[in-house]
Amino acid sequence: MKFFNANLKVSLSFLIIFLSPLVVYSQKPNVLFLTSDDLNFDSIGAYGSKIKNTTPNIDNLSKQGMLFERAYVQAPSCCPSRNVFHTGQYSHNSGVEGFYSVDFPQATLPEALRGNGYFTGIVQKVIDSTPTNNVDQYWDYVADFDKLNSRTASKYKLAFAEIVQKAKDNDQPFYASVNVQDPHLPFYRGEKTKKGFDKNPPSLIFDQDEIPIHPVLPQYDHFKEEMTDYYNTVRRGDDCIGDILAVLKEKGVIDNTIIVYVSDHGMAFPFVKSNLYPQSVRTPWVVVWPGEVKKGKRDKTHMVSAIDLMPTILEATNTETPGPLAGRSLLPIMKGKSQENRDYVYVEHNEGPTADPRPMRAVHSKDFVYIFNAWGTGDYHAIMECRWYRSYATYNKLSQDHQEVKDRFEFLNYRTVEELYDTKNDPYSKNNLINDPNYADVVKDLRTRMETWMRATNDYALEGFLVKDNEDELRKFMEKRVSISKERATRLEWKREVKHKNRPQGKLTELGSANIVQ
Repeated sequence: MKFFNANLKVSLSFLIIFLSPLVVYSQKPNVLFLTSDDLNFDSIGAYGSKIKNTTPNIDNLSKQGMLFERAYVQAPSCCPSRNVFHTGQYSHNSGVEGFYSVDFPQATLPEALRGNGYFTGIVQKVIDSTPTNNVDQYWDYVADFDKLNSRTASKYKLAFAEIVQKAKDNDQPFYASVNVQDPHLPFYRGEKTKKGFDKNPPSLIFDQDEIPIHPVLPQYDHFKEEMTDYYNTVRRGDDCIGDILAVLKEKGVIDNTIIVYVSDHGMAFPFVKSNLYPQSVRTPWVVVWPGEVKKGKRDKTHMVSAIDLMPTILEATNTETPGPLAGRSLLPIMKGKSQENRDYVYVEHNEGPTADPRPMRAVHSKDFVYIFNAWGTGDYHAIMECRWYRSYATYNKLSQDHQEVKDRFEFLNYRTVEELYDTKNDPYSKNNLINDPNYADVVKDLRTRMETWMRATNDYALEGFLVKDNEDELRKFMEKRVSISKERATRLEWKREVKHKNRPQGKLTELGSANIVQ
């Protein structure tokens, strides 16, 4: 009998040891969706930043899991971009084309996870992250800091810690969308920081002599001060990320938490934010999942994008898919497998926070980008956030004294209907090859792919694309879109206070509509 009991104890002990990894795996993993605001992918050390010590915390995070080198967002401005992550749809399908609320007909990512027993929480960028402003529909916990507290690392740490603790208290896994405000404008400038905004300094302050002018800009020292302010703000954002990540270890949940880190789009400088160039829509994308994703992996092959986040998280958490999704799960790639048909990414811009439509579409391949600008007839001026800040004014001033800057500035403001760039040899999109006969086959191929995608996704911009060679018809298309946007802006619930001149005041009486392709 004693022999039997002894053997039973040994057998049970062996069984517990053998099964314990399965028990841990069977637990639903927590998910931390961590974002930066307006951070260029190449400002990060792990992505080749030429400036040392800009992002030590992001760099360390990238060593803990998989880094995607060919990652993109679908839209180059805040609200449309962030809604792609949470709806799993292109902007023209979710209906979140600008900065107004939409009656989205199926569960968003936080809603789907809620239905699977998750505690959901969000820190910052609250109304920009979901189709409507009804935060209770999506989140169990909300932290939305005012401007004076929106850049301080300890604020983010405390809020995220509360999400983790509340989930623990409820015996639930968590889904946390934690959105660091930096390096969104206004930048940190010490005592010169814009009045009313957080003046909390970064842990390391760069000197102008250390900061080169980004190659996307004209190489004149006039941009030095603002570039330095940008990188100081990047560093401050990285400080926030370090404090946020520390919570996982302090709360004992790091081993069962999936971390996905991205930026919502590129920096707020000319030819970046509010555009569709590689600098505009390429994003850092790091996934960490202890025990499931190998450390130190770099995926250089697959082109991935924001539409892929939702199906990835749904599969990783064994959550039911709420309806049709535009993307595919990245889980096979994260597990070390290859995935076919990862050679093209489609991106779009419709309108910004001024209700002025500027429809643009682009298809990115590994070597080229083709861009269609429905407004590029010469009749419309570009609408982009940088117009309201120093870098645009600097560009304008330089254009008065330097012909090459003047030509570039003119192109920035008016563009052309079509653009083509060799992104391998011209990464900053300065040499438009659309009329170069040597690239006629590339143009034909990418135009065909663009039209196929637009038809498949029921894109309203197809109407303009089909008449791109007829400027009179293209103008009629634009007049129609302007009329639609202006009228819509007087009816729909807006996600911003009306501060810009000539923007219609939304009546907050109804929501926009979606256009999901079944």
